[in-house]
Amino acid sequence: MAILGAQMVLTLIMISIIQKVNPHFSFAKWILCSTGLYRYLHPSDDLLRAKAGLPKEKLSKVNHKNKHKQNNHVVASNGQFHIPRNIDIQLQTVPVLTQDVIHLRYFAEYQWLMDFSVYAAIVYIISEAYHYFFPLKNEVNLSMVWSFLVIFFALKLLSSLTVLYFQSEESIGERSMVIVACLVYLLIAMIVLIIDESILETGLEDAYASFNSSAAKFLSQQGLHSSGPASKIVMKFFMALGCGILGSLFTFPGLRMAKMHWDSLKYCRDSKLKQILLNISFILPFILVVLWIRPISRDYLTVRIFEGMEKPLLKPHIFETLRLVLVILVVILRFALMPIYLQSYLNLASDRISDLRREAGRITNIDFQNKVNYN
Repeated sequence: MAILGAQMVLTLIMISIIQKVNPHFSFAKWILCSTGLYRYLHPSDDLLRAKAGLPKEKLSKVNHKNKHKQNNHVVASNGQFHIPRNIDIQLQTVPVLTQDVIHLRYFAEYQWLMDFSVYAAIVYIISEAYHYFFPLKNEVNLSMVWSFLVIFFALKLLSSLTVLYFQSEESIGERSMVIVACLVYLLIAMIVLIIDESILETGLEDAYASFNSSAAKFLSQQGLHSSGPASKIVMKFFMALGCGILGSLFTFPGLRMAKMHWDSLKYCRDSKLKQILLNISFILPFILVVLWIRPISRDYLTVRIFEGMEKPLLKPHIFETLRLVLVILVVILRFALMPIYLQSYLNLASDRISDLRREAGRITNIDFQNKVNYN
């Protein structure tokens, strides 16, 4: 009898691969630095002076003593001046490099989550292929443990981002929006959970019956007579509460994703194919939800027999496979279009300068440069 099972061997091999490969290649860095993304550079003070028609700064004796050298260039201690808001200037672009992103806040958490998700997906695929030929016998599926770890790290990162709104005294509006979103999603989840299984395929009834019977059997073996550890109403309430909290965590990421989608459609105006793919990526999650509504999905495709046909359009197992394939397709399509979404976010610097040109008045060079650097 082997000391280590196939699952444990696969887990140890993948941990070794993570330790060896991760310092040299990162999927998270590849998305940001090797997919053609570019960022905008803020204009220098000399360029702003030239475009605004201002004379070059003359260093006084005091400034001459306080000047310091950076990269063989003389920099004054205080170089603030005013320029017109509608100044005509073109921003330079440079490719996004590794040294540009490693200093960003939460980059380490993002890198770990993305890389670990890829490795967890590889473990899951290999494990499921192995279990197809050699089914599990009284073993814990370790690939599910990897999947739960990915969910845990994702929720942990989302929670840390949401907590920022409750720590800052200036985020009163954002904090209120998170609380309102939590209550709204709680209400929606409670409405969804009272829908009968004959309409919405949540699988909660079968899962609750299986869990309750197993728990009751375990408790009876321990000498405790019980019909189950929790009632169905209590279980559904805590599930709705968890859905409300999860919805609040996705409030601002969802709004940011919607804004990037809108901007991506604007920047891809010349490419009909990209616009179609972006709209398909945006609508596919809704289609997935519809596929779990029995009257308009399963009954329509696997039960109803249309005129001129002898059997339904799909068999039940083909319908289940279709839902699984669509879930995988959504994930792959989102990853494929992610560079377009990220570039639309980086293009906000150019949009802010374009909006600034429509305003009258003057602005300091520091504020103008911060408009470009602000993320």
